[in-house]
Amino acid sequence: MSFVKRAGLYCLRQRFKMLVLFLLLTLIATFMLTGIAIHDAFKEAAARVRTTVGGKILLETDTEGHMGGGRQNEWGTAYYYDGDLITEEIVDAIKKVDGVVDYNCEEAKSYYGAGVDFKYLPAALGLSYTPYGEASSYTATLSSKKCKAFQSGKYRLVDGRHITPDDIYTCLISKELADYNQLSVGDDVTMYCLDSDSKATFEIVGIFDGTKGVAGNALTVDEIPANCGYVDYAAVKDIFKGIFDEEGYYQLTIYVEDPACVQSVYDQISALPELEGKTLKLTIDTEEIDAISTPLESLQSLVNTAMILISVVSAGILTLLLTIWIRGRKREIGILLSIGKSKVNIILQLFTETFVVAVVSFAVSMPFGGLVAKRVSVFLLSRVAAGTAGLDVRISAAYLVPLYLVGILLIAVSVLASSWTVVRLRPRDIFVS
Repeated sequence: MSFVKRAGLYCLRQRFKMLVLFLLLTLIATFMLTGIAIHDAFKEAAARVRTTVGGKILLETDTEGHMGGGRQNEWGTAYYYDGDLITEEIVDAIKKVDGVVDYNCEEAKSYYGAGVDFKYLPAALGLSYTPYGEASSYTATLSSKKCKAFQSGKYRLVDGRHITPDDIYTCLISKELADYNQLSVGDDVTMYCLDSDSKATFEIVGIFDGTKGVAGNALTVDEIPANCGYVDYAAVKDIFKGIFDEEGYYQLTIYVEDPACVQSVYDQISALPELEGKTLKLTIDTEEIDAISTPLESLQSLVNTAMILISVVSAGILTLLLTIWIRGRKREIGILLSIGKSKVNIILQLFTETFVVAVVSFAVSMPFGGLVAKRVSVFLLSRVAAGTAGLDVRISAAYLVPLYLVGILLIAVSVLASSWTVVRLRPRDIFVS
């Protein structure tokens, strides 16, 4: 009788043992499928984040050693940058570099405006150094949608639209400030700038949320995030036209579609003749990608470790169970050895008995693995990577291949470890014991 037939007959006779083995192997397979599915989901999410966010290169003025001498004004001594700015000529050259898909300028506190026909949320000091009270700061930008606070999710547009490069004299304000002054999208607000000693009227094109509850104990109005907004860069250039001799940007964020090509694009921009000898510095910006992808990569590493532990523990439990059962089959193994069956033949029978049950268990574990994987992934994201993009966790038929390969290895190791203590004995020793 072949070892395959003997294995089949044993499985039919020992239905209770096979049921216990079936439940154990189903549980092991479920955890293994969960680990494989979550591992792949994290890997896909990290790749999706890199593609969505893209690569970023930062070009900015190098202020170190280029602040010039101090200039006296009515407020004291002021120091001004006397190096090169990012001119339109430089921007045009950068746009032509292969791999560059877009760019944006985001200069915080580029414009200070006091409310002429509206009021800011009050601060502790209540200063009034302009005819219209205290001024708050605004970030000048070409595209507010690409600004860090909106890209990271800190701020969210709740009404209207974002500032675009074609806009002039437009602004975004916070929902808190809009509610405080009963302002809405389409309304005009007039501000007074002390630096230019002029008034400017801006159209509110968008209202954003995310500033509520973060004011703290602000001493001045510009320390309250709700009082700070965004204005288009064209308006700032127009307001300060004739005041500053040179025109240009102090900072430029350059977007690269494929993060893998960032270094290549960086090298091409560095070699541009328009940048040669300029007091500008170029750096690769990985802050946003790192902030999002690092938690995912950490979770991926955690899942890898968990899968190794599951495999080791599973092999240990399975070995212990099979050892107990095989020791109870000493006489059967002794008879097989005495009638000339080889040790390899007996071990193959034991392996076949376990593998037949595993084939069914692994197939049954697929729907259970999908349910467990989704719940575990939600739990991990909520505890370790709050705010990270959701995961697309799926159990596909392709996972059966690695599952069966790992399963066969685990079963082989467990069967060998559990059966050798009996199989290595001679028939006489087995019957005497």
